[in-house]
Amino acid sequence: MDDTTTEGTGRDTKERSRVVVQHDWNGEDCLAVTIARAAAEAWTGNPDDAMTLPPVGSIVDPDALESLFEPARSRGRPATDGGYPSTDGAAQSRVRFTYVGYNVTISEDGVVVVEDPSTLANL
Repeated sequence: MDDTTTEGTGRDTKERSRVVVQHDWNGEDCLAVTIARAAAEAWTGNPDDAMTLPPVGSIVDPDALESLFEPARSRGRPATDGGYPSTDGAAQSRVRFTYVGYNVTISEDGVVVVEDPSTLANL
């Protein structure tokens, strides 16, 4: 997990509402680890608490997530584009799910956003 950007403050007062991290597709950690570390940071304020959370694999298939975005990484365009060239400004492929009470959004560019569901009322 690189380039961590955190919005909000300590979880003790439930003020932390959003954690944004950039997954390194070429790094040591798999996407599931990045997700767990971001969720732990949202929950406790410490990404190293990820081991105290249930496995991401109990919610979503980590290999499927990696596979979903593999074509995007190798082709440079969304995995869900049907094989057609994307145009400038095309919407990025995303996956959303709930993990440990937080909404998790993963974009094809590797941005992982973990948000308190109460902050998503405007979606």
